[in-house]
Amino acid sequence: MRFGLFALFFSVLPAAAQALVLECSLPQTNSGGGYVTETYVLQHDESTGKALASDGLIMYVHDAPIEAKVSEDTKKKLVLSWSVQITNRTGQQTKMRFRAVYFRDTKQVTIRATPGGYDNSFEARGTCKSI
Repeated sequence: MRFGLFALFFSVLPAAAQALVLECSLPQTNSGGGYVTETYVLQHDESTGKALASDGLIMYVHDAPIEAKVSEDTKKKLVLSWSVQITNRTGQQTKMRFRAVYFRDTKQVTIRATPGGYDNSFEARGTCKSI
């Protein structure tokens, strides 16, 4: 799965030479609730301002990386957000909203998942490397 995720991700990159591409690893914990997965690939093209996100959930639902919104891009951090429509085992649907905060100096990442219409959220922290 991992090779397929990266191969597909790189096939949709508009200009890999100009883009920041991160592979982020997050340990699985109860606080992630199963919604924050263990591997994310995030891409941000500074020249166009466009971003993509991918993980196991995105690939399961969409079969391809999805567009992410850049809400902050500074020397210290990059903040991306995206949504994935999910259905649980009982057929209930919700839009799961994700927010990734990447700290450039420490290469740390925090990813939070918040189900639409609910007060709870799920979060995990990990590290990223440029690929």
